[in-house]
Amino acid sequence: MTKETWLILGKDLRFKELALRLSLDFENVIYKYTDNWNDEVQQIIVTEKPQRIVLPIHAVDLPKSAFESLSDDTAIFVGKSNQSLQQELRSLKEDHVIYYLQDESYIWLNARLTSEGMLCAFYELESASVYGKSFYITGFGRVAKMLAYMLHKLGANVHILARSNSQIQEAIAYGYVASQLIPKNIKESYYLINTIPNKWLTDEFYQLLDQETKIFDVASAPGCLNVKSNEQLSYYLLPGLPGKYFPQDAADLLAQIIIRKNNELGEE
Repeated sequence: MTKETWLILGKDLRFKELALRLSLDFENVIYKYTDNWNDEVQQIIVTEKPQRIVLPIHAVDLPKSAFESLSDDTAIFVGKSNQSLQQELRSLKEDHVIYYLQDESYIWLNARLTSEGMLCAFYELESASVYGKSFYITGFGRVAKMLAYMLHKLGANVHILARSNSQIQEAIAYGYVASQLIPKNIKESYYLINTIPNKWLTDEFYQLLDQETKIFDVASAPGCLNVKSNEQLSYYLLPGLPGKYFPQDAADLLAQIIIRKNNELGEE
């Protein structure tokens, strides 16, 4: 075992599993069930001086000089970022700030877990098979492609709704029905799965939809919802599907990426 001290933060179940996985290879692994940078975390930074810190997927707000007591060789594994975090990361070596969500292998494998998680959520919420049912998927990024593939293989009817012509043409090339993301292109009884992390679902858009539409939102924050009243809206926000349904698999995936990135630091 190596003697590097690790600090893992995150309420998502995959971070607890990640800490357990890392403890098999590293002597000192500290896990805190929090998505926030609080006084307890800051005290750990000062007293333990961890050489490796894994931040939650969602951006963390940091106080000024949060990393002041850390050594020059400290590496920070970052999910999403914000202004305060970016400001503090400037005090570290550029190659010691690792954005694990941007790793291409992680993106695709996590998209697969997200898609499987969406199927699990659908079965739980609807108590129904996907076979023979119609699904509109908004966007055609990695998660949308994995979802379309899985649903199609299970016998569902898949229609891609995208905003860019390149995505529409790509979806058509894959063999799917595809069209522009506008209400008039939604013409049949369906479920709608959103993968676009943008608030495109306005009141004007919603008023033109079938009132029995059920919307499953698997996009990253802020999701798609942008309506004033959603009392009659069948809308399900489904964040963190890999961590909810497959914490062990999701943790193993995260651990693979983080350990590989950490090994690459040691090769420099």
